[in-house]
Amino acid sequence: MASAGVPSWAASIPFAKAPRSCQRLETVVAMASDPQQAGRLRQDLVNHLSTLYDPDSAAENLTRFLQACRDPDTVLKTFDRSHGSLGSLLRLFSISQTLANRFISDPESFQFDFSGDRPLRPGLLVVGDLVDELSQTENLKRAYSVIRGFVAREISRIARDEFDRGTTPQEVGRMLARTYDVALEAALHFTLERLIARRGKPLRPDGTSPEVTVIGLGNYGGEEIGYGVPLNLIFLFDSIDHRNSWHRDFYETMVDDVISLLCGDPHQRDIIVTDLRQGPRFEVGVKICSFREAAQIYETSGRAWQRMKFIKARVVAGSQALGHQFLDRLKPWIYRQYTGGAEFSELQAIQAKLTRRTEEPTAEDASQPINLVHAPGGLRDLEDAVAFLQILHGGYLPMLRQHSFYEAVSSLRLENCLSEPEANVLAEHYARLWRLHHQLSISFDQNNGDLPTLKADKQRLAWHLGIRSADDHEPDAAKFIELLENTLAQNRLLIRNLMSETRLERSPRIEQAVETELLLDPNPDHLTVEKTMRGHGLSSPDRAMEDLAALSTESVPFLSPHRCRHAFASVAPQLLKEISRTPDPDATLAALVQVADSLGAKATLWDLLGSHQPTMELVVRMCATTPYLTNILIDNPGMVDELIDSLLVDHLPSAGRLDAHSIELCRGATDVNQILHGFKSSAHLTIGVRDVLGKETIESTQAAIGDTAEACVRRLIEREHTHAANRLGDPVDTEGNPSELVTIALGKFGGREPNYHSDLDAIFLYSAEGETQRRVGGRRTTTSNHLFFNQVARAVIDRVNDAGPLGRLFELDSRMVPFDSEGVLSISVDEFLSRFRKDIVPLWQRLALCKARVISGSRLLKHRITNELIEVISSTKWTSQMAVDTGTMRLQMEQTASKENLKRGEGGTVDIELVAQLLTLRHANENPGIIQTGTTATLESLRESKFLSPDEAKTLLEGYRTLRRTEANLRLMNTPARHELPDDDQAMANLAFLMGEATGDAIRERCEAVRVNNRRVFNEVLTRLST
Repeated sequence: MASAGVPSWAASIPFAKAPRSCQRLETVVAMASDPQQAGRLRQDLVNHLSTLYDPDSAAENLTRFLQACRDPDTVLKTFDRSHGSLGSLLRLFSISQTLANRFISDPESFQFDFSGDRPLRPGLLVVGDLVDELSQTENLKRAYSVIRGFVAREISRIARDEFDRGTTPQEVGRMLARTYDVALEAALHFTLERLIARRGKPLRPDGTSPEVTVIGLGNYGGEEIGYGVPLNLIFLFDSIDHRNSWHRDFYETMVDDVISLLCGDPHQRDIIVTDLRQGPRFEVGVKICSFREAAQIYETSGRAWQRMKFIKARVVAGSQALGHQFLDRLKPWIYRQYTGGAEFSELQAIQAKLTRRTEEPTAEDASQPINLVHAPGGLRDLEDAVAFLQILHGGYLPMLRQHSFYEAVSSLRLENCLSEPEANVLAEHYARLWRLHHQLSISFDQNNGDLPTLKADKQRLAWHLGIRSADDHEPDAAKFIELLENTLAQNRLLIRNLMSETRLERSPRIEQAVETELLLDPNPDHLTVEKTMRGHGLSSPDRAMEDLAALSTESVPFLSPHRCRHAFASVAPQLLKEISRTPDPDATLAALVQVADSLGAKATLWDLLGSHQPTMELVVRMCATTPYLTNILIDNPGMVDELIDSLLVDHLPSAGRLDAHSIELCRGATDVNQILHGFKSSAHLTIGVRDVLGKETIESTQAAIGDTAEACVRRLIEREHTHAANRLGDPVDTEGNPSELVTIALGKFGGREPNYHSDLDAIFLYSAEGETQRRVGGRRTTTSNHLFFNQVARAVIDRVNDAGPLGRLFELDSRMVPFDSEGVLSISVDEFLSRFRKDIVPLWQRLALCKARVISGSRLLKHRITNELIEVISSTKWTSQMAVDTGTMRLQMEQTASKENLKRGEGGTVDIELVAQLLTLRHANENPGIIQTGTTATLESLRESKFLSPDEAKTLLEGYRTLRRTEANLRLMNTPARHELPDDDQAMANLAFLMGEATGDAIRERCEAVRVNNRRVFNEVLTRLST
């Protein structure tokens, strides 16, 4: 008995929403032209809808379809004539809402697809029809609609054949590939004609026009593609006029327009998806190139996984002759008869990956969907296993050179590379998985191969696949999942057996590290990447893999990419192990990428790191903690030699060697500033490397930095002196003897104890008053020595401080000159020293003079002035008020610095320097020998002369070396505050790693302890000197 709202004739249909669905059926029946037709229609609807899993959606879609038809009566008569057409339509309406929507939006296609069997016409005829239709428009959007309509109709027909008539997955893949071929050929033809009409035809110098071909790879090339699966394409031309940039722009635009015609709006899902990533120059943004260039790239840089992709390559559009010429040339590369070391390693990595994947679970997580393509034992693994056997044996077994999976399996069987049971399982399971993939695409509009996670969706899928309960009334989702997992498990077992039976050994097999396999694998497993990268302390595995890929890619075009990739793959495990020991492995790896990119010739670098562990440790340490040094390498790639020399030479360059080297570099140079920047960077790199390695004392490190600065200043003085003399003549005294510029270095510069970024303090004096003397053949203009040397001093200061493209060479100041008038930078030696002898200089200048060192002038002049400086210091009239004033001055300095300042804060290095300078002023008259260059040398001299107790000297020496070493490392780290420990925990961790300390807190505690001791000794000495 029928329920309310349900007619008796429809009572047996298992509707979920019976009243509404029956109302729709009544609407359909009412469209019949006579009672007899209506009766037959009712019976057909009952017969067909009763067998469907979702009769409600089928009834709704049928109603919408007929309402959208211009002549529903004609469609109903078609149902009468072709008894299977209504059932086919309802089954498709029940299976796929996407297909239903296509039919409803284009009802006319019903006659085309269901009025009877339509024989498949030759491709050229179909292309011709489509090209004729496209020729009616020049609008890209309209052309896209035409192509999309054609593809949609063809896909609907193919889906009907598969799900209604039982067409095999193999044939479905072939029909889909041919459909895409037609669409691609028509799109290419339309685009070329349209561009030629608008821009003209590209012609080469010989008057011919370039030909274009399109190569399909992967599943598309092998004609084993599914619904909505991306088309892997490569666009090529034979040759163009490379001197004419318009030609390249023409063909780049052609590719863009073809892709637009096929794919429409890139931000929306569509029935055609393209993938150009396999193109030879895709990584540099070039979408089309000549076939010769492409072949050369693949032959010289191609990898084993790319050879596997090209197994299925075929010409899909454009010039067949050009495409076949390209593929014929690549055959010896695809199927190698002889395998080199690099290719052998890649094959080993592929084999190891396939073996490892057989041990992985079907899904990464029980809550994650099973993916038919990427799951272990899925479609990708089956294809890779067969392709692996093809490239392994295809070099000497030509029969294996098949572009179809099924044909390849058959050939492998005939050549005894597979047993008959293995071949049967591979073909059967491959078809089964593709059948399921097609069902997912049509039923759920899911083209990536993910199985649905909802139970209702799994039941629906099981029903359509015919997996049902014993009474055939209910779908059996559990059985479906069990069958699928069994299929994948059998696939994994088969692949494991194939890989274990495949001998790929030249010598006793060496197990490859997982890091090496990941780098040689084009599609590394996500779980393995995650586990491996995090195991090395890298918090962003995906980013880390991108950095590793960059390191394995040779940036110099003419160098072998194979050698670079394999050299890096072999060194990567140990390199990552070293990187994992740094405080911030992610930042270290990113810095290494920058350094390697700047150096070029990466393979040589990896060979060096692999053969010399100390070099690897050094490079990693630098990248982890010393941006100052790594930036030098990045800006000056040629200085990698200095890096190596620093490891091989067991000492720093002497002052004489640095001076001589700078002279040689500047000889004949037009741009001395650039030369000196390079000289400074090279020297600092050498010094810094030995500093990082802990091979030098802080005194020798600072001395070498000071000697570098001294050589630079000398060269600029010589340069500017020569320029001034050419214009104004040579300066001489009243008796005609040469007058010389005397440069006195002060502060850290004078004490040969500057740091990497220290400012330079110096004063410029001249040996005697007088006038310049015109050079023979020179200008007639002359001037006083005072003006001459002031011009030279100004030019030197400007040169040193010039913030040009390379930045400042140094920051040079000349504050100690007792200015009598503004702009005076140089006075005579006698005038300068007379101020000290007359005792009219402030105390701070006398203290500064204790670190004075003559760095320019003739040897005799330097010796004379040095003795005069010693005499001035020794003749200082000491008073206890000097100690009091020094304490006041120190307090003022302290008030202008933060408490954490290692230099001017309480107990900082200024405390120690003032102790050394005060004691020198106090006792130099008694013992001039205590006047030494540098703070530590002065402290040791004061101890030996018993002006400092051993304990006091030890405390101050330890404190000075600790704080100065810490400051030096802060400079290498390029910290914003050069004299303060950073507040950032990560920066403190980096500092601890650089200094070889356990923690940053240990450094902080040590600095605080020595500062307390420094201040204690400072106060004791000050008290002693004040009484």
